[in-house]
Amino acid sequence: MAAGLIVRPAEERDVSAMLDITSREIREGIAHFGVRVPTLDEALAEFQARGRFPWFVADLGAERAIGFAKAGPWKSREAYRWTTEIGVYVRPDRHGRGVGRALYAALFPALDEAGFRTIIAGIALPNPASVRLHESFGMASAGVIPLAGFKHGRWIDVGYWVRHLGQGDPIPINPTSDETTDPD
Repeated sequence: MAAGLIVRPAEERDVSAMLDITSREIREGIAHFGVRVPTLDEALAEFQARGRFPWFVADLGAERAIGFAKAGPWKSREAYRWTTEIGVYVRPDRHGRGVGRALYAALFPALDEAGFRTIIAGIALPNPASVRLHESFGMASAGVIPLAGFKHGRWIDVGYWVRHLGQGDPIPINPTSDETTDPD
């Protein structure tokens, strides 16, 4: 891991740096399937709407965020509320230095503590480094969707990796929910 690396929960002051990292990936890479760079206001609105989904940033103290990891909803239907989709993005000049690993080392326990039961990660393929990272955190391949996205003039396959957390019934999010462990 990079010397002096600090991993902490993301704050509003980090949104601009996270947007810079995302924007580069949208413009030049394939790890993010966006094709239009969001505005700062849009990125801020997404951050503010994250709800119970944790986001973390990695920085080197005085330097702005050099990477971030985030969780979000897998799908919008209610039965999916115990499942989260994750992503990690690191500035290209910091790849291979343990930044993604440090971010996931913070994110995974936070997801477990929040009561999530299934973590899903989509990886644009081929990307052996990302596959290794996700598998090092106990994620297993769940399959590949061929030709899932079209970006930069080519079709891109997406592989999905999954990991299960916790045991038993999920922790209720809303006390009035019908999701209880009481058999009556």
